[in-house]
Amino acid sequence: MTATNKQAVLKIRIDAVTLQVLEQARSYANLDKSKFIRQSIREKAQTVIAEHEKTRFDSNDWQMFFALLDNPPEPTERMKKAALTYKKITAIGFRNDYFMD
Repeated sequence: MTATNKQAVLKIRIDAVTLQVLEQARSYANLDKSKFIRQSIREKAQTVIAEHEKTRFDSNDWQMFFALLDNPPEPTERMKKAALTYKKITAIGFRNDYFMD
């Protein structure tokens, strides 16, 4: 594990009401102000990132998805070859893991 770089400094302006809420919340969490702010920023940033990285489907996408589940297309030669390769790889791994002395 690498050491955390705490050299970066972030200066912000904060109104009195927000500061009071921050102080109250960080005291409940039993964290110093700096650690509480870092943790809060990280949690919010991860939430925003996750929201933007979600795959969203519209009604046409869902209709196509369920139609393909009900009537899947025939596998292509490439798909058949990939399935065969997968079976060979997993069978080799299974034999090596469980049947070799």
